[in-house]
Amino acid sequence: MRNKIYRYLVNFFCLFVPVKLRREKRKQLLLLPEIHKKNLKSKVSYKHFLSETIKEKSVLIVEPNPYHFELLPGFCDYFQKLGYHVDLLAQPVILDDSPFINYPDPPNIFYLSSKYQKKALRLEKIQKYDYVFLSSSVLWGDNVRDSFINFLGYEPNAKYGLLMVEHNVIPYVKDYGHQKYVDNNRTFTLGGQQNIPILNPHYFGNYTVTSKSKLSTFVAVINDQENKQFLFETCRALIKKNITHFKIIVAGRTVITEIPEDLKEIISFTGKIKFVDLWEIYNEADFFLPMLNPEISHNQRYREGTVTGSWQIILGFLKPGLIHSNFADYYQLNSNNSIIFNSNEELVNAIQNAISMTYENYTFLQKNLKDLSEKIYQDSLENLRKRTSYLSY
Repeated sequence: MRNKIYRYLVNFFCLFVPVKLRREKRKQLLLLPEIHKKNLKSKVSYKHFLSETIKEKSVLIVEPNPYHFELLPGFCDYFQKLGYHVDLLAQPVILDDSPFINYPDPPNIFYLSSKYQKKALRLEKIQKYDYVFLSSSVLWGDNVRDSFINFLGYEPNAKYGLLMVEHNVIPYVKDYGHQKYVDNNRTFTLGGQQNIPILNPHYFGNYTVTSKSKLSTFVAVINDQENKQFLFETCRALIKKNITHFKIIVAGRTVITEIPEDLKEIISFTGKIKFVDLWEIYNEADFFLPMLNPEISHNQRYREGTVTGSWQIILGFLKPGLIHSNFADYYQLNSNNSIIFNSNEELVNAIQNAISMTYENYTFLQKNLKDLSEKIYQDSLENLRKRTSYLSY
């Protein structure tokens, strides 16, 4: 909590620095104490890594950023399915909020800041790992916005080299000089974009799939001011139609800071919460609202070079999504596994149809969603198997 308040204060005071370049330099300077604190936390774990014995057929997964942790269980699962022992380097903040809550065989985790990840990956013992797997190809944190390889200044020297995930094929492959990793069969994407093999991590641990509840519950992602108003007006339109027997939970980080009085019975928001609570909300919900909006220009990237994290949640927890038709095909979603609407105005009817949906129809959507989830899982596993077999031949 203190770190969060500190970051807010840094951002606030930097608003009053008139020149952008000076503002960024001042911000970097003010963030140094937080980075120093992370480095101090990393020292003990770095010593543990130094003394760690690397097992045969091991892979080292590295998440450079202080986020993307929700993807780590899925990536670990794929490697373990192929018989690899998994070690993990992740930023120290994962100590306070682990995504491996219901994971049956968690990896050996070393809690290292970007500075100590850089030291660790230079060690001679890295050669004993079959692969170093970067779950994110870039580092956007700790006063760095660059390719993680550029930040390191070298490529980790594992036995069979490096593998990485490009979260934003456009523009990162071009901007950061990563085309060579694509050409050398060392790159995966979360959705198979640009004909780069898919490796989609939508396993979050062992959960019992839930069926439709009596009070229809929707989980929504609201990261744009436009979507905040869009959601509020959609709910007001439903209330005018006397449709009030539902609730919407805006889960995780959001631009929402307050719910209007007339909507408090229907909409709630959590703000940033721990994975143990977030996973429970996802698992107990009935439907998912990614709120991909074709009227917001920067949302177009979610049908081109990158993938919305909502897709992993829909696939992992088998929650039918309500999604605009402009985005549906990109995510292999259709009327057999989701609720599709063709314009923003139609979201009202889409929610109404979800609320009134029969148990049988809901089960039908879930079954088809499960088929899609399993297909993507098997395709991803096979892509990883082929790549590791080819590179180690």
